[in-house]
Amino acid sequence: MTKENKKKGTKKIDEAKKEVKESFEEKEKNIKEARKQLYYKNDDSSSDELSKLVKIILIVTGIIIVFYLVTVVVTEKAKEASDKSEQAEIQYDSITIGSMLKINGSFYVLIEDSDDIRLSEYTTFIQTIKANPDAPTIYTADLDSSFNKKYLSDKTNYESDMSKFRVKGTTLVRIKDHKITNVYDNYDSISKKLGELD
Repeated sequence: MTKENKKKGTKKIDEAKKEVKESFEEKEKNIKEARKQLYYKNDDSSSDELSKLVKIILIVTGIIIVFYLVTVVVTEKAKEASDKSEQAEIQYDSITIGSMLKINGSFYVLIEDSDDIRLSEYTTFIQTIKANPDAPTIYTADLDSSFNKKYLSDKTNYESDMSKFRVKGTTLVRIKDHKITNVYDNYDSISKKLGELD
């Protein structure tokens, strides 16, 4: 083997070693790059999962809040409707003193003085009476109403002429055929009569 051939052989070996080394370095670089990508991919997927979980929690919380608000609104509307129907019933049973002789039939009118401490007792009597389907009709008239204030006086006058009619306080009046037939103007007589009507 000549020197020249030896040099060529050594040169080829060096080139082969260099190629192997470069190939090895490239593979090592590729492995490092692949590891990096795998690490970041796992990190991204865990952050994706966390963001999905947060979104789900926010959506569920939003739905719960919406249902709560809808429930509150519906409850309030139902309460308002109930209050309005109660007010309508009360208004239907409430009349003005000046119109009581214009109503047909036979009925009673409890003229209410808000200062009367026994007013709630009379109201209880009336509610019990109205529960009976055969009970007579009982209207109420509030003396505090601006339409009724003129009928409050220091002297009573129970005439069927409404321009002269006056009461001192809470009074139960029986009306028949557009005329005042009976008047009960103190606690004993009012409670006794309401007790009889029950």
